[in-house]
Amino acid sequence: MSAKEELLQLIKDNESVKRYQQIETVINKDKTLKKNINKLKSIQKQLINAKEINKTEAINKFQSEFDQLLEEIESFPLMSEYLDLQEEINHMVKEVLQIIENQINEGIDGV
Repeated sequence: MSAKEELLQLIKDNESVKRYQQIETVINKDKTLKKNINKLKSIQKQLINAKEINKTEAINKFQSEFDQLLEEIESFPLMSEYLDLQEEINHMVKEVLQIIENQINEGIDGV
């Protein structure tokens, strides 16, 4: 088994990743929640665009909509755990990437 395959298997076998995938399945089956998540992503994009062009009124409007919808989404029973796991997994992936980057840099510096 290659190093890449071993790494992928370690990630797949991680309990946090497994639980995250279980919750994600439940979330994806809830049409209302899924719709609200997609709406939140859309509002987030609009908020970012408003910030880029410095439209204060639009920023306030989109921020208010975003906060309200996020609160509604976070009230879903599994959502808090899902978001915590997402943050944990993202941190794990960043650490793995940092290790790979360090190994590559050591290899380059050693040449």
